[in-house]
Amino acid sequence: MPAADTSPPTRSPDLLIGSSGDIPTLDEVLQGSHDLPRWIGWRLRMLVGAVLTGFVLVLLVGQWLSSQPRLPVSLRATAEGTVRLHSVDNPAMQRLEGHIIEGLRGEVTQPSGGIVVLEAPIEMLALQRSGRWISDAEERQHFVDLHLGVAHLLAALPADNKVVQLQLVNAPDEPVLITRRGWTGLSPLFWLLSALALTLFAVGSVVVLAGPQLRNLAYFALAISQAGQLMFIAVETNLDLFLPDWFMTLDMRARAGLDLVTAAAMIQVAVLHPRRLKGWPYFMALGWATAAGLGVTALGLDSTSSWLWLHTGCTVMTAAAIMLMGAAYRASPHPFTLVLQRFSAITLATWVLLSFAVTRGGPRPDMLLNITTFGVMTWHVFFASQLLLAPYLSRSKQILQEFSLLAASSTVAASLDLLFVAVFSLGQFTSMTLSLFLSFGVYMSVRRWLMTRLPGRDPITMERLFERLYRMARELERRPAKTDDLLARLMRELFDPLEVTVARGEVAASELRGNGSVMLVRLPSLRPKEGPSRHALVLKHSNKGRRLFTSDDARLADRIIDQLHRVLSFDQAVEQGRSEERIRIAQDLHDDIGARLLTLMYQAPNADIEEYIRHTLQDLKTLTRGLAAQSHGLSEAAGEWKRDLHQRLGIAQCELNWQMTQDCDVTLSMVQWSALTRILRELVNNTISHAKASKVQVVLVLANDQLSLTVTDNGLGRAPETWSHGLGLGGVRKRVKQLGGTVRWSEAEPKGVRCEVVVENFSASAGPAADGL
Repeated sequence: MPAADTSPPTRSPDLLIGSSGDIPTLDEVLQGSHDLPRWIGWRLRMLVGAVLTGFVLVLLVGQWLSSQPRLPVSLRATAEGTVRLHSVDNPAMQRLEGHIIEGLRGEVTQPSGGIVVLEAPIEMLALQRSGRWISDAEERQHFVDLHLGVAHLLAALPADNKVVQLQLVNAPDEPVLITRRGWTGLSPLFWLLSALALTLFAVGSVVVLAGPQLRNLAYFALAISQAGQLMFIAVETNLDLFLPDWFMTLDMRARAGLDLVTAAAMIQVAVLHPRRLKGWPYFMALGWATAAGLGVTALGLDSTSSWLWLHTGCTVMTAAAIMLMGAAYRASPHPFTLVLQRFSAITLATWVLLSFAVTRGGPRPDMLLNITTFGVMTWHVFFASQLLLAPYLSRSKQILQEFSLLAASSTVAASLDLLFVAVFSLGQFTSMTLSLFLSFGVYMSVRRWLMTRLPGRDPITMERLFERLYRMARELERRPAKTDDLLARLMRELFDPLEVTVARGEVAASELRGNGSVMLVRLPSLRPKEGPSRHALVLKHSNKGRRLFTSDDARLADRIIDQLHRVLSFDQAVEQGRSEERIRIAQDLHDDIGARLLTLMYQAPNADIEEYIRHTLQDLKTLTRGLAAQSHGLSEAAGEWKRDLHQRLGIAQCELNWQMTQDCDVTLSMVQWSALTRILRELVNNTISHAKASKVQVVLVLANDQLSLTVTDNGLGRAPETWSHGLGLGGVRKRVKQLGGTVRWSEAEPKGVRCEVVVENFSASAGPAADGL
């Protein structure tokens, strides 16, 4: 459960980017992180106060336990249902280890001088630490009566001499002194469970203080409930036979109430995270109303049916929460929801196993005692660990994932082991072997189920990655102004997030935020002349919310951008070399070929040859000027094309009708200029050479980034679909394909041929494809 609301706002799943003035800042995109300094003061003080309060409560509980009575012997249940001495503190009494004990006996001196003998029987049920998991009402009352007998005997003894006799089977009674437990008598398990409870309480406090929302309050309720359960278990491990009457009543009622709060809080989390489900107030109210109703009717555990109603109600409510989590995930995919749903299913399954084993009973009462003691404690520890680790399980932290899965499989193994022995009367070795085998199968299946869809990212083959990088580099070459947009699309293609936003702000390197729910990707300028980039990409919830971003993702994003920068730098170097080579060729043509043609023009034997050479010089001038220019404006290039065609057609005594319209003036790349120049020349040359036309119409239109070039003559050509495409027409097709356009020849009315060239996305056709000159 995240500490704050990281749900993406209701916006389009497409790229969130506008004009420069509309681009939000990083603080705005990260949803209110700038508000933290305003509130961190009182929240931090409340957190410190809550943690200190919890720590003081643990110490007070420890102080109370240290003053409680303690037998200098430890007791264990046998397979036959009796109680034996397991170990003793006094070395002189070690000879008694293994003996069966029947009860405690004490002698109380009356004021009249008489002696009253009090006895308190000790049965296996007295070793039960809590009445919460005793399903039968009669046994639960007998459990209370046994502890009340021990308490009555202890209260009757004088405060300065609490000596009781251990009533042993086949052995004389043995006197022992009941002393205070003291701080050194507190078991290590008390401190471990208390530390886990305090940690869970602190995490719940952090969550609710960081984001005081209904769903975080539900998580706090879950944390408090399980912390309370752990504290009750920690206390019970140190009371042994001496359970006070008030504590037994409080323990049964409070732990049953905490179970109901847990189930209702899970429903509240399910309907509120990551977004509120439709009708969420009704589901939440129904969950808490059901918990309250069960609390009124079954909280006292006055009958066997009340215990069954309590467990059935908790099971149904938890199953409903799991189904609601599935509905929430389908409505708004989020990795936390998937984690909670799957581990909640594991938690519910072990709960059902424990409940079934308790109600089923069996021929081994000692194993049933182990179920209600160690099995329940293992379950609560597992549930508490999942609450602590749930916000981090969908990150690619292998050790956290493996720890949680091993904890789940261990809980299943312990539950199955206790169930097989208690219910099916299997031997200890057989039960352990079978439970380990089944839990290993559960571990392998659950591991694949969780880790293949949650934290892992679909592998990207080298071929696919190379193809994406190549396509991206080509697009950036053609449209450098769209760098942010194109990189955002590439990140969407790689990580498939729920939301991609371009924000104003500098990021030195790609980094993770919000426990991996957000990744910031640096957007450096890929062209040095444009200066440093002031934008960054904000990606939220990778793989449509099925997983969180990882440090590997951040490194991949940085490597992608670095590789793109290298590719573009290489292309720029190649283009610079081409440009320098074109200038050199243009200079050589001008200095050598141009000078020779000029000499031939002055030495021409007649005026026709002189005029022909003059036109050739003009063509050479146009060619060299085009080769030497770094770029060409469309209007400027069109003027040169018009002059060139007018001159060519004029020699052939053919009229030129030139029409041009454009919604904007664009800059032509060398590829575009060269291709359009050669297309026009080839079409006009064909008209002069073959059509014998008297009129040629050229229409050039640029609108909405679509270039349309139409050349129509009134010559003799017919049925162009039957023409064989040699070097001339084949060259036209090649140049049009180079621009990414289409070409079509058709008959014109009343006579002649029309050639139509259409290039859509004309601004994207300026790629660095190889061109002759």
